[in-house]
Amino acid sequence: MRFYLNEASVQAQFPTKEQFRKDLEEIMAARSRSPQLAAMRTTPKLADRLVLRDQTFRDVVRSWKGLPLARAVMDWVGRTGPFLEADRLDEDQDLFQCLGVEVTEGGLGESARRQKAAETVAALSFAGGTPDFAQSPLSVVHGFEDEPLATYAIANFWSADAAAAAAVAAAPLASNWRTMVEAARITYPSLILPDALYTDRRLAREPFDAIIRDRFYALLQILDGYMRSRDADGAEGPASQDILRDYFQGERALFSPETQKTQNKYDAELTFSKPDGVGTVLAHWHGKISHRTYRLHFDWPVPAQTKKLTVLYIGPKITTK
Repeated sequence: MRFYLNEASVQAQFPTKEQFRKDLEEIMAARSRSPQLAAMRTTPKLADRLVLRDQTFRDVVRSWKGLPLARAVMDWVGRTGPFLEADRLDEDQDLFQCLGVEVTEGGLGESARRQKAAETVAALSFAGGTPDFAQSPLSVVHGFEDEPLATYAIANFWSADAAAAAAVAAAPLASNWRTMVEAARITYPSLILPDALYTDRRLAREPFDAIIRDRFYALLQILDGYMRSRDADGAEGPASQDILRDYFQGERALFSPETQKTQNKYDAELTFSKPDGVGTVLAHWHGKISHRTYRLHFDWPVPAQTKKLTVLYIGPKITTK
């Protein structure tokens, strides 16, 4: 699946630089997780689009000089790309429009040309403009709107996380432990899933199992949902409280702690190195996979100021000796 950034959706609709920065941070984070979004084509013309009424994309990003975000964004948009101009398809009758806006030279125009060539494509847009491109699919008209040569329905996203998840869904299913974890990083951005999950010999020596993969994803979806439903200060709202009630409470809860006796007996086995390599954590809270008796251990509870939950182990049940 090829992704194209819809630069036409940047229309001075942002009330503040901070709101625009939030959207850009989500896009850059998704690009770091997803190879498909890392390869998303854009155009240098994006830098000249108005973000605020009197400031362009370039103006706003340069005002963040010194921040890693500014450098990464300008490297992408201003220098390294990839740019759609580098491999643009030829079209004899080269005119494309969407929602009354000519998009021939931009991401939507190339998306339509690619779809015409039977390629699988999608667009990523910013929401809130006039017209508002936060809709899917987007109808891209080839030719004049009153005399169209053809119309192409382009899958469109206005959430980078949703785009990354769609890219995973369109890709072949993971067929080994490593790709299982790598795909999960894209789909569940509120979780930290270190390489140690698949390099751990307790899992690495086990034959891959698609049932384990699917149950692993089901557990991660619940944990990711809990993190997403907390507010900016880490407070648990109604949705996160529902998750705790449904999956963390009761004798048959899907997630539960080890007993104190078990913690004492298996203290070493339940202690994991932190992903940053600084220190260790006792992770006795676990999610249950009944098939082949697997467990998923994670750092719990999550402090209010922590934005991502860390998963530290996936593999055969540890406390069985």
